[in-house]
Amino acid sequence: MNKSIRVGILGAGGFTGQELIRIFAHHGAVELVYLTSSEYADKKLSAAFPALAAPIFANLRFSPHPKVIADAPQLDVVFLATPDEVALAWAPQFLAAGVRVIDISGAFRLTNTTQFQEYYGLEHNQPSALGEAIYGLSEVNRAKITSARLVANPGCYPTAALLPLFVYRDLLDFSRPVIIDAKSGTSGAGGRKEKDTLGYSTVYENFRSYKTAKHQHAPEIAQEISRFAGMQAKLRFTPHLLPMYRGILSSAYASVKTGKSAADFEAAARKASDKEVFLRYRENVDAVELRHVQHTNFCDYAHFIDNETGLVQIVSGIDNLVKGAAGQAVQNMNLMFNLPETSGVH
Repeated sequence: MNKSIRVGILGAGGFTGQELIRIFAHHGAVELVYLTSSEYADKKLSAAFPALAAPIFANLRFSPHPKVIADAPQLDVVFLATPDEVALAWAPQFLAAGVRVIDISGAFRLTNTTQFQEYYGLEHNQPSALGEAIYGLSEVNRAKITSARLVANPGCYPTAALLPLFVYRDLLDFSRPVIIDAKSGTSGAGGRKEKDTLGYSTVYENFRSYKTAKHQHAPEIAQEISRFAGMQAKLRFTPHLLPMYRGILSSAYASVKTGKSAADFEAAARKASDKEVFLRYRENVDAVELRHVQHTNFCDYAHFIDNETGLVQIVSGIDNLVKGAAGQAVQNMNLMFNLPETSGVH
């Protein structure tokens, strides 16, 4: 491929930004021209992160965060790997400058601004941008993403939970509550920077839930289930922190729709896996392991039907930094620029 897409990353020094840089080293159609970071401003990429210093990035330096849009060079697309309030401020400015935006924060995921203020603690002051934002769950919204100017990249927990629920959507009774029990490595629970509560001494030989009563991804998951279910979903979501760096294992429990059989579930699972390159069906829920998806853009999934309760357990696994963040963001960029969906990601 010819390098024709000029790319910038705001917040390139964080977990997701680093993962994007790693992907772009092997993409082939991207020229990475703009990296910003407050911590690493004016440092060469090779000095700040030697492991990311591919030969094509030999002269690449971190810039300070822009103060005005003119501080940024000419770009075709910008990735916002920033806090939510920063994305709120900058997404409209880049859009006005003709730059397509992939927002990896939570700023444009929730359509309900009251919920956004409740769960994120911010007033949503960009109604125009929010109105045109497309939720970037690639396999679900592919057609809309292709023509989008602003993509709201999904959260990592929502990606892990929603993709398999979408696969089985026609077989589930969404008039009954959906329960999602999910476990993440610390790079997912921590966002884009290491936190004291996620340090080695805290997570080692430990396991706990967190934000159990009110996690910002709960309304996002419920919103998207409601969209493909065609009704208001009832959700109970509990996240847990694993003593490891990357990966999410999610177990969703839902009621089987009356008249649907084990054969229906098997057929739906195989059809999706055959159609979608990044969805991999495993025949047994015990076969879904994080080591099989780490450092990849795959979502592995399987189901188990409990005939006694009428529930189906849907287990899925992703790498929270790849399919749950940077990998899916690049997948969305590929769609936006009419590139093979697998460019740079595997």
